[in-house]
Amino acid sequence: MNSILSTLLSLVSIISPCIVFGTCCFLLAKKQAVEAILMTIGSGIGLLVTLFYSVLMPLLISGQHLAYTEVSRYYSVIGIISFIASMCFASGFFILVYNTVKKNKIIHDQFPKSND
Repeated sequence: MNSILSTLLSLVSIISPCIVFGTCCFLLAKKQAVEAILMTIGSGIGLLVTLFYSVLMPLLISGQHLAYTEVSRYYSVIGIISFIASMCFASGFFILVYNTVKKNKIIHDQFPKSND
């Protein structure tokens, strides 16, 4: 019973990465651009990393009785993969914000200013 409860509580941390990944997939379906692709790749890998950290790694540690050095090696490799995924998402998000601000500035400058 305790194992089932701890597994369910570990799944709570997957909710927000699932929402972010779903939103990025929606953006990619509506607008196939570089920023949408980067954000989808970054959030997808981030979701997989979250699944690995919260579900697979505890099962692997308890089932295989891994030594600390092996566990730290797994965490180091996954940490590097997570960093690359975060950089993909951040660069896609930056491009999206930059293009949105640039687009709004162009639209704003098209209207004449009143001299009242």
